[in-house]
Amino acid sequence: MNRAQKKLADAAVETGQNLFYGDGVRKNYRKAFPYLMEGAEAGHIHCMNLVGFCYSEGLGVDKDAASAVMWYEAAAEYDHPIALCNLAIYYDKGKDVPTNTEKAFALYLRAAELGDDWAACNLGVMYLDGVGTAQNLTEGIRWIRWAARRGEAKAQYNLGRAYREGVGVRANRRWAREWLGRASAQSHKLASDMLEALRD
Repeated sequence: MNRAQKKLADAAVETGQNLFYGDGVRKNYRKAFPYLMEGAEAGHIHCMNLVGFCYSEGLGVDKDAASAVMWYEAAAEYDHPIALCNLAIYYDKGKDVPTNTEKAFALYLRAAELGDDWAACNLGVMYLDGVGTAQNLTEGIRWIRWAARRGEAKAQYNLGRAYREGVGVRANRRWAREWLGRASAQSHKLASDMLEALRD
């Protein structure tokens, strides 16, 4: 890619992301998608992930699981943490691909090591449940606590639940209420329901 081509690709990336996120312009996925695709094809890693997400959710383009996985894999090759996590979810849930919990675990682990909160939470749950890996309650709580402290509501719920049930930690109603309360404040319904039950 020569300098002029790079300049055009960079402009497409900026336009596409502005339209996708609604940054300075009205959010419009349909208009964003061609620019994001141009950026992805030019090698812009975050655009690869966004194109995958658009295909996954049908944002500005028809849903296409195969294309979503292809673009997530392309971004994951560059250790894009969100793409790694998105790809892990496909294999974890068997979302339009054969379920492969061992592959999901490896992808969550790499994404968590790169700082992705959602991946860290899901990784912790896999450790707690012994899915895709040998059960390890200590590691499970460690990753869930890390994500909870960074504000991830799902992790806060899981940590509160662990304290309520004594899974991987000593049962402690005060800490259960603390973490469930934090998740509830972020409109996590399961946390709100569990918190209400603890108050009865």
